Amino acid sequence: MPRISAVYFRFHRVWVSIFRISSRSASRAACREMSLSEHWLGSACSGGGGAATAAPSSAAPSTAPTTAPSASEAAVESLGPEPSFEVPPDIEKELFMYNWGDYVDPNNMKQFQEVFGVDKFTYDTFANNDEMMAKFQGGAVGQWDICCPTMNYVPAMIQQGFIQKLDLARLPNLKYVDKTFKGQYWDPTDEYSVPKDWGTTGISVRTKDVKEPVKTWREFLDVIPQYSGKVVFVDSPDDVFIAPLKANGYSLNSDVKEELDKAREELMKVAPHILALDSDQYNTKIETEEAVLGLTWTGGILELRDKPETADTVYTIPEDGTVFWLDTWVVLTDPPHPVAGHAFINFIHEPHIQAIETETNRYATPDSAAKQFIDPKMLADEALFVPDDVVAKLEPQKDNSGVTQRQDIWAEFKSKIGQG
Repeated sequence: MPRISAVYFRFHRVWVSIFRISSRSASRAACREMSLSEHWLGSACSGGGGAATAAPSSAAPSTAPTTAPSASEAAVESLGPEPSFEVPPDIEKELFMYNWGDYVDPNNMKQFQEVFGVDKFTYDTFANNDEMMAKFQGGAVGQWDICCPTMNYVPAMIQQGFIQKLDLARLPNLKYVDKTFKGQYWDPTDEYSVPKDWGTTGISVRTKDVKEPVKTWREFLDVIPQYSGKVVFVDSPDDVFIAPLKANGYSLNSDVKEELDKAREELMKVAPHILALDSDQYNTKIETEEAVLGLTWTGGILELRDKPETADTVYTIPEDGTVFWLDTWVVLTDPPHPVAGHAFINFIHEPHIQAIETETNRYATPDSAAKQFIDPKMLADEALFVPDDVVAKLEPQKDNSGVTQRQDIWAEFKSKIGQG
């Protein structure tokens, strides 16, 4: 296979190196190691049946120069050795992706096209996993190459024939994925999916507008009527059900009729006060104060804290617990461009590239090797890289899409949004 040195990468990222050089210590040992507790992974394995016990995450590589580099050399060194990419000789000229909105760094996509000679990169989006599944169940198999389902949807996609086994020989960069994320219930043999990002679902608040404490799901639901018309939820049933179920002490995966009845009661109370269900632009609504409260993910929210005009934004992982989710890369059945699809997944797990993804999307990377290239301030952000005592309160999501009562409640809830 021809080998192409990523000269483009050096020039594309050198400005980032220079910007960060003052904040990076000489030793990379300061990079905080992600240590996912076996608490929730163990429960995921027992709940899914047949997964291996989670192993501790592997250590991130660490190197220290023996001589002091010049300023320009240090800028490049802060990103580590230049990456190089194996370009498959049989790669196609197109790539079709089906993904969540704004979920890949645009410059990484551009670099992939330039380095791998992919002329056309089609990026189609879905708002939630159920919408994605409905598309495939409606016959869209063969339309795209790769997709990004959340972990709990992978087993159903395998069973229904929507995804194919990976060609692992084309994915050498999977060696960088932490063992913690391997051999889990959604893909016990690691043959169908590759971890992308992981994170939580929590509460976003503009504290200049909201003065009440909002540290639990119970407090969140109770305060919503006071900010009627200024509340945004992500458009994802799995995530929305977390609030009423956890607020009442139930599992977020509950399928118990009485518990779901209570969740319905809670959701119908707040539905008239909700501005919108929005998985793509919830952060913009929080930024402009069109919404001052939100049931959101971290993506698009954490960077608001860095802007003077939105520095009052707070993202809280509720004290009464929330979800652990992991999004994955899969190769779809009958992909029109299978080689390009595999090449992209391998490319995105190159440590430098993966670090850019984390810093752009603000979700935690599953690759320890990438952490040496991530801003230490971001690694220390406990809303992003969650500490073990908080991880212990997280519950892994199961596939609840087949629970009819949930589907009925969700349809009713959506019909009442903003209908005060």
